[in-house]
Amino acid sequence: MTSRRGDSPLVAWSLLVAGLLATVYAWQFLRQPVATSDFRIFYVSADNPPERMYEAPPGVRSNMNPPQFQLLMRPLTAFSLSTAEAMFRALSVAGLALSVGWLWWLSRASAEPWGIADIGALLAWVPMASVIALNEVTWLLWPLLVCTWSCWRRERWTPGAIAFGIALSLKPFLGVFLLWLAVARRWRPAATAVAACLAAYGVAAAAYGVRVFPAWWRALDSVRWWWAPMNASLQGMIARTVAPAGAVTSAAPSWVVPLAVSVDVMLVAAALVRTRGRTIEESWTLLMATALLASPLGWIYYIWWVVPGVRPVRLLFRSPLLWVPYAFVTVQPPNRLIAATLASMYFWGLFLLWLEEFRPSREGLSRSLAAQ
Repeated sequence: MTSRRGDSPLVAWSLLVAGLLATVYAWQFLRQPVATSDFRIFYVSADNPPERMYEAPPGVRSNMNPPQFQLLMRPLTAFSLSTAEAMFRALSVAGLALSVGWLWWLSRASAEPWGIADIGALLAWVPMASVIALNEVTWLLWPLLVCTWSCWRRERWTPGAIAFGIALSLKPFLGVFLLWLAVARRWRPAATAVAACLAAYGVAAAAYGVRVFPAWWRALDSVRWWWAPMNASLQGMIARTVAPAGAVTSAAPSWVVPLAVSVDVMLVAAALVRTRGRTIEESWTLLMATALLASPLGWIYYIWWVVPGVRPVRLLFRSPLLWVPYAFVTVQPPNRLIAATLASMYFWGLFLLWLEEFRPSREGLSRSLAAQ
């Protein structure tokens, strides 16, 4: 039913038009100037000497990315901030085009090839506007994850593990996939991924020295802005809900983190049990949704990374809350009910996707019933 609705010409072309309009609007009105975009944080951090790499500029939050990311950013600091920002955005768009083109090409051999509706859905959803607004790293890392998915679905575990290990070194919350490899007893790709991850850290240590890592860990430990509505993680939803009514605050009760971690462990365990014995195509979306829910900072722009495992138009019908524009999200909730609902819309969208992926598929249920 979902596939037929998504592939009808009326829906497909309507989605494409809506997506194009949403993208133009985001570019014209949501795109932040370089002075306030996340790129400025990357640029200033990479331009600083190692001992000051994780010192936050005045009025700006600390850089959360590991030292090897700063090493990759270093060549851009040879240019002015505005020129480097334009170059970074161009590289991001190239990563987007590569990933979408790759997935489109791979889908041709599947039972449900991508169509116009899928491109429209990608252009229209909230993660698109968020990357345009903030000039984030999402699209630069996406090709590594598409490579991982593409290799693993063809049983090419070692090349995929190398790509995954590099991505893991940059975004540790992707460790859920490493646990999946371990649960599936795929020890060789798991060891390869760990080796690639450690090699990336080794390159950073050779370039900057080992003392840069404690500074990075202190920067990670300093995070207190879980309450941000763009944070779709479970910890973000809890932090928003318990914040004082009518205000957003960096202060959260001491029990928030232990509670979130406890539930996160259960989510991860449930996802690993559910995906044990499944292929990566059947597991990817649930594992990525789990990683984002369990991460302290599951920013909505990382939701791009669930796409290899599911057609975008299917994703739209499964979790439409991820298409609700940010303007409709309550940033200053007047009470805890609003904080847990309207201000946490993207958490619920991600959690709805998690539930949809967790429940048994109709095909799997039919096979189970037939075997009884």
